[in-house]
Amino acid sequence: MNIARIVLLGGALLLPVAAFAGPDPRQDLIDGMAKCAAIADNMARLACYDALNPTLHAAQAAPPPPVAVAPPPPAAAPPAQQADNGRPWYDVFGVAPNRQTTPQSFGSEGLQAPPPPPGTPPAEKPPEALESITATVTDYSFNPYDKFVVFLDNGQIWKQIESDTGMKARFAKGGKNTVVISRGLIGSYNMTINDGPVYKVTRIK
Repeated sequence: MNIARIVLLGGALLLPVAAFAGPDPRQDLIDGMAKCAAIADNMARLACYDALNPTLHAAQAAPPPPVAVAPPPPAAAPPAQQADNGRPWYDVFGVAPNRQTTPQSFGSEGLQAPPPPPGTPPAEKPPEALESITATVTDYSFNPYDKFVVFLDNGQIWKQIESDTGMKARFAKGGKNTVVISRGLIGSYNMTINDGPVYKVTRIK
């Protein structure tokens, strides 16, 4: 194959490359190199690559293509307010006075709250909190300072607080002793024994 024919062949092969010239010199260069690589004749392929020099220079001089900038992620929601923020610890564990709705839970804010039973559905509307309970004394005792401890038939244990200045409690020996425990001021509890005087008490079990 003579040189004139090679040049003519190379020029003919470059016509499709020029026909696809677009606004992006880099893409034009890539397309042209792909077409040149498909030429089987060595001399014609070399001539094709040489003819791409203007496209190469244009690609080098062209500004870089704009980079798509992803929109900023949405602002993260502020962390949920801690359940115990500004509330006493017993409110967090569900034993606050206004949640004590059964005799078993009455006065339990001073105790460690047990975990809820598995699968317990949340109540749509909490029942009304108890203000007092009545129970029967199954046993009682006194400490060296004449402060009593009472064991109730509901399984609770209450004791008279050390700072209570009431007189020594009196229980019916050999008979039934009934206590009424009600809420006092500032989270305190009052107990009457057989409708007698009022004593300040706290639950220990």
